[in-house]
Amino acid sequence: MSLVTRYLVIQDGLSEFVGRAISWLTLAMISVLVLEIVARYFLNSPTIWAHETSTMLYGAFCMLAGSYTLRHQGHVRSEVIYGIMPPRGKAFCDTIIFTLGLIVLGVFFKMSVEFAADSWAVREYSNKSIWQPAVYPIKTVIPIAVGLVILQNIAELLRSVLTLFGIQYVDPRTKEEESDIDPELLKAVKD
Repeated sequence: MSLVTRYLVIQDGLSEFVGRAISWLTLAMISVLVLEIVARYFLNSPTIWAHETSTMLYGAFCMLAGSYTLRHQGHVRSEVIYGIMPPRGKAFCDTIIFTLGLIVLGVFFKMSVEFAADSWAVREYSNKSIWQPAVYPIKTVIPIAVGLVILQNIAELLRSVLTLFGIQYVDPRTKEEESDIDPELLKAVKD
């Protein structure tokens, strides 16, 4: 297995794992909100923590879902133009987008690490409610999520560059029976 294919397999697997794991946060959010509804409207005893807890869970969910969404090509793009392009035209656009994306994500990663570190340094707490939960753990999710998106962005950039230059590779996202890759190349990778 080539180094590129190995990276794609590992990175796609990581993004898939993270995406499936964090999908369970929706169940936690729903549970917190149902508990709040029951406490507020049936027991006449609203909680002081449910709103902020569900907000933090939702924030973590949205941030950590970024790499999974990128892996499944679920981010917004102009399909009207992109959809009619040939594969190498798409690869050209993707190469530009993922290269620029890496620059932006690199800056954002640096800023988010500093943001989280500052929050940890002062053991920051929320002042939005009487409960005042610690926010430094949730702020730590930001650089982790950005780091995961950077890793998946690199995988997508590799795919687009290889396609742009017509280099055959085994894409783990593509089923073998649907692949137009040279059968000898597939055999060599399996061996």
